[in-house]
Amino acid sequence: MELVTKHFGALVVSESEMIIFERGLPGFPNDKRFIIIFDESADNKVYWLQSMDSGDVSLALIDSFGVMPEYDPLIDESQFAEIGLEDDIEDLLVFNVIIIGDDLSNSFVNLKAPIIINNNNKKGKQVVVNNDEYYINHRLEECLETEGGM
Repeated sequence: MELVTKHFGALVVSESEMIIFERGLPGFPNDKRFIIIFDESADNKVYWLQSMDSGDVSLALIDSFGVMPEYDPLIDESQFAEIGLEDDIEDLLVFNVIIIGDDLSNSFVNLKAPIIINNNNKKGKQVVVNNDEYYINHRLEECLETEGGM
């Protein structure tokens, strides 16, 4: 199917790429179908969560463990059950939303509310972790310096 987006133009996507967020995402309750886009030409590890319901909605993401190997979100098991992930943790993908500023020093990452995806059944949701040390506006530059970098 063809998807027309604000940032990426027209894309041809397969239904098999679609990730379902049954409750939408905070701020985007009507957007329930998404795809993940990775810009292979970029030198960074930024992914994009692009809505299939609205071509204007896309969120910049980082692969949490690929960029910050020591990231250790405490997620209630009930959250995993909601996306059909019970025992098979290798199917879990974890991303954090980033806000890209003018430069790296003005860019932030939300470590408090990662997006989790069951890569097997393509169900996802945004969750709030139980870690007190994580909050919604960590400086991305600091995370990259201390955790291994992009």
